[in-house]
Amino acid sequence: MRILHWPVSDELKKEVAENYRTNYAFGFKDQHPLEIIKKLTFDGAAPEISIDKIRNLFRYVEKYFLRRKIAGIGIEVGAGPATFSSILATLPRVEEVYAVEICRPIVEILSPKVVEYILDGLSHKVTPTIGDFDHLQLENNSVDFIFDFFSLHHSNDPAVTLKELHRVLKKDGFVFCFDKARPDHYTRQDLDELLDMVYDQNYNIQFGLPLDMKLTRRLNGEKEYRRKDWQNAFAGAGFQSFRHFYLAKPIGGSGLSKFIKNTLAVLPPVLQNPLNKLLPPPKFKHKFTIENQNRIFTKLVNPFPKEISLMIAYK
Repeated sequence: MRILHWPVSDELKKEVAENYRTNYAFGFKDQHPLEIIKKLTFDGAAPEISIDKIRNLFRYVEKYFLRRKIAGIGIEVGAGPATFSSILATLPRVEEVYAVEICRPIVEILSPKVVEYILDGLSHKVTPTIGDFDHLQLENNSVDFIFDFFSLHHSNDPAVTLKELHRVLKKDGFVFCFDKARPDHYTRQDLDELLDMVYDQNYNIQFGLPLDMKLTRRLNGEKEYRRKDWQNAFAGAGFQSFRHFYLAKPIGGSGLSKFIKNTLAVLPPVLQNPLNKLLPPPKFKHKFTIENQNRIFTKLVNPFPKEISLMIAYK
């Protein structure tokens, strides 16, 4: 299997090498690929996840939300062990996916196992790549689509990152993200409160950290952006259109609420959207909600650990 090594700054190399998740990744080198997917890609928070369930969500998004088929040459940014890259590569129109990930052991040790497991003889369709998504070593106008699974929000400067994604995309190419867009009414103080939250001891235990270590989400490299922040960043990078949807789970709430949400979930989004606007907005007892504009219920999100801000932008 071809593995690419793109230039990475010494500072970023040092930061990644010293990160606890790098050591955590080493612990999976002898595990079954499906365990790597469940425990590393999903941090153990999606025990019912499967390759088919992920593929079905891609097909749903392609059918109802994208203007073009997922086809040609693609990139996954922050690809981890290339789980999503490999599943995208199973789609018949996809020729190749560059699975770009900064953590060297994940790319060199874990990605080949996951890619072979999912593609079974078609592993040449995925190219695991050690690299920085702010400095893609690809030509201008050379790729058809770019995918993100909860990685772009780690960008220190979305304006810089999205300009780089825009550069490598072909005309009419697109970025689609399974990420998080916080509500537009959140203030800077609201976002800071999210970033300054300390992980509990269960998190420390899971990742082998000292129990008395006070690790905040900010120190862990998390960033928080509102929907309008994403929209402005995509527009500033030169993208011609931006769309946002809230992919919501039809579970939770009273029996009547579940019935209504599951009934709506069988409808296509074009019919759901106007009906969902008649429903009251969800109420949360925490600040980890995402923007509920264009809420679409789908059972396909149920196996995932989180509800999803689906963001789509075209060059």
